[in-house]
Amino acid sequence: MKLGNDEVSQDNRGWKKSKPRKYTKQQKEEIKDIRGNLKKEESFFIGAKVVHANYNNSHDDKVSKRFVDRTLKEYKMVKSPQKKRKGVSKYMQYPQYTLNKLGKIMMSMDFIGPKYLKGSKDKINFLSCKYIRPKKEGIVKRIGGQTTDEAIRILKEIWQINHIPDVLKVDNDSAFGTNLSQEMCVGRLTLFLLNIGIKPLYVAPRSPWNNGEVEGFNSVFSRKFWNKLKFTDENEIDIKIKDFNMSYQVGHIFFSRM
Repeated sequence: MKLGNDEVSQDNRGWKKSKPRKYTKQQKEEIKDIRGNLKKEESFFIGAKVVHANYNNSHDDKVSKRFVDRTLKEYKMVKSPQKKRKGVSKYMQYPQYTLNKLGKIMMSMDFIGPKYLKGSKDKINFLSCKYIRPKKEGIVKRIGGQTTDEAIRILKEIWQINHIPDVLKVDNDSAFGTNLSQEMCVGRLTLFLLNIGIKPLYVAPRSPWNNGEVEGFNSVFSRKFWNKLKFTDENEIDIKIKDFNMSYQVGHIFFSRM
């Protein structure tokens, strides 16, 4: 049985052909905005999985991962993984063992976020600090944004009651004073560290494995704090994060085995 063109374009269930049956155009635009914001913030993870999680965490009307995949593909916001080329990362080779042994006290730091409370679109960010030696202690603090000012403010707080490191291992992030637009310039974070006698050690771009100590601590923070506990507001986060920091400093060996 053959159908005419008019009949093919109709859907007896009440939907127009090629139109979403469950989701709206507004939802597509919001998914597009989330993906665009992740790229602007230079987030390391910007794929459909992260976009899907961020959307559902900040909206009451949930969407499926499949819908996010289709939407990103429709807006041409999907990148195919590049074919691995042998020897392409040779520029990253450096005496890592020697660098990791610099100083008696070494710390690494990184941003975490943005995160979202259920039903809220407000961004929640954290600064994660991990002592590499002499003790493997970790500290996470909530910050107002991923900026140099916030990083310096939190570091001052931490170093008032904790050891000031000889070396601070830092991700190569624009908010940390790298990727500057002008040559022969030094970022404010770098100047702050040098002025108090701390040697900044910047990690090669797009290589989180070179800052594995703090990345591992970030994973513990996500599993044992953010994904496990429930929060009603930012004040409750600040209260519970103190318990997390104390628990990690006392029992980091226990955390690392879980």
